[in-house]
Amino acid sequence: MPVINAGKKFPGYGGGGSSTEMLERAMAGLCYLTVGISGLIYTIIGGRFARTNFFRTHFLQSILLGIMGMLLSSCSSILANILGGIFDMIPGMNSGMVMFIPMAIAWIVRLGMLLLVYGLVMALLGKHAQIPVITKLVNQQMR
Repeated sequence: MPVINAGKKFPGYGGGGSSTEMLERAMAGLCYLTVGISGLIYTIIGGRFARTNFFRTHFLQSILLGIMGMLLSSCSSILANILGGIFDMIPGMNSGMVMFIPMAIAWIVRLGMLLLVYGLVMALLGKHAQIPVITKLVNQQMR
């Protein structure tokens, strides 16, 4: 039985793999470098592939990764101040005991930057990046 549309891209799906257009891959990868700003501009301008599942998935993942990184980095000093105040109330402890918290969260944020590089590479290859929590959230929004 012959295969219909063999080698052609199904319009509107974005599919990934070797049939994904190069412009779509480049824009999805650029989303990770600019934390979604270039994808927003591309969507506003009305790019041809702005509505495909491939582009939208990478666009939303880059935005969520950027938001989570900003929230973690801004909350590290707040958490250190709260725990420092609590430790000051306990006899025999001082607020200097929690100074490792901002540094540890900064390392976590730096390691999170590797997720942006991973998403960039996967977008340029034309595949979907599987990031455990982020991909689940994006898939819920794509329905």
